Amino acid sequence: MQPFADHIAGEITAALKRLLDGKHLYQCVDVNLSGINEENAEEVRKRFQVHLSTTGPNMRKPTVEEVIESGKQHAKKKWIPMEGQMTEAGCQRYGPAPTVTIQGPQYVPFEIPSIQTYCSHCEEAWPFNHFGKALTVGDGQDQWFCLGYQCQKCKRLPVWFMVRRKGVKLILVGRDPIEALPTPEELPKSVSKYYGDAQIAHHAGQTLAGIFLLRTFIEQFWRTLPEVKQAIAAQPRTTGDQQGDIYQAGLPEKFKEQFPSLKDIYGRLSAAMHEAKPDALLFENSCVRVVKHFVARKLLDL
Repeated sequence: MQPFADHIAGEITAALKRLLDGKHLYQCVDVNLSGINEENAEEVRKRFQVHLSTTGPNMRKPTVEEVIESGKQHAKKKWIPMEGQMTEAGCQRYGPAPTVTIQGPQYVPFEIPSIQTYCSHCEEAWPFNHFGKALTVGDGQDQWFCLGYQCQKCKRLPVWFMVRRKGVKLILVGRDPIEALPTPEELPKSVSKYYGDAQIAHHAGQTLAGIFLLRTFIEQFWRTLPEVKQAIAAQPRTTGDQQGDIYQAGLPEKFKEQFPSLKDIYGRLSAAMHEAKPDALLFENSCVRVVKHFVARKLLDL
């Protein structure tokens, strides 16, 4: 009998789902093992006593401390994803043949969860099911898992995730194809990709690149406007600040008084970029202000 085996396996599955559902490249989650505690250990001891009464009445009942330590040691073993295969009887789980010694199973089998993530083809979040074979590399507490998932709406090419395990931490270290993020519908679609790419860079820990891309989004929006195109045609070296002045001059005075200024946001992003300053707070605040600006434009039909 391995204490907490089902609990540990379930928490690994839950953590993997949290990671693939809501995290981005190089972000991580911890497997929650807080359930390995004195209260639950006492329940394990009671079940163990029932087990001994029928199979080994002369064996010693473990202490609470021993049960907790046994659970913690089990969580440190190799984690193996269990594959699924659909049959007439339903979904059957299978994995490598278990290796069992006097210390119990030598690995922790866990189920691969279904997830919900953004599908770039469907352009919305949709359920994804595990696809193909899972590849596991590494041993002990240092492992890598390669997992394929397929959108259940369009069933197009699968998305492949590379997940690293470090102790009880799971880290999203790779994805093919690269992540695509939905952008607010108020943003101009022709240049919204720069905004989405800025978000991806920031989430991946490359905030300076995100600042550059967000600044690019603003400038490329300005370049779609007839008055800015006309200025660039007359003077190809028209700077971003000059383009911002042209855009600002065409806005109603009340709009400029009430809503965030793209020219101001652009200037702050430019300063951070030229100083090579990966200011996460500036980036996040700028994103909020950019969206507010375009929401206002849409409401006022500008």
